[in-house]
Amino acid sequence: MQTPPDFLNIELTTATVTFLEMHQSPLEKLELLPDSTFKLIPKPISVETYRTYYYSVGEKFNWLDRMVMPDEELYQKINADNTDIFLMYVKDVPAGFAEFVKENDFTEILYFGLFPDFVGKGIGNYFLQWVIQQAWSYQPKWIQLNTCTLDHPNALPVYKKAGFVPIRTETQQRKIISDK
Repeated sequence: MQTPPDFLNIELTTATVTFLEMHQSPLEKLELLPDSTFKLIPKPISVETYRTYYYSVGEKFNWLDRMVMPDEELYQKINADNTDIFLMYVKDVPAGFAEFVKENDFTEILYFGLFPDFVGKGIGNYFLQWVIQQAWSYQPKWIQLNTCTLDHPNALPVYKKAGFVPIRTETQQRKIISDK
């Protein structure tokens, strides 16, 4: 994992955001991937530690919102009572992270992804299925997530195949690092 850089050249770009929901838990139980474990990160979580995980997953996809968010605001969000953040380990090495926000009726999968060294190793679908099952373990009425046109081009088809249904789309301004 790498330490996040300073952000000097940020600009706005237009992105299409798709909001998805799943209203029924998958019936099949996930079989554990050998040598994989998931651990809830104990609170309080430092802003620096969180940003390292967040940016390691999201650097290629311009995940910048939490990189430029004021430290105190981010600290409150990631340490809120209704937020859980997990690390996925493969052979005792951090392989990815997932962040859940539990609301009254639903659980939102706010962020999740694999760290770069684990991308392309055949564990992404397993991780997604674990994330879905973890979201349902909070016993919500539904689970939700969103993706945008800045994310991996396969994200939306993969989420649909996993059982998520697009609810709406909207055009938003998103921060990206400028090439200037």
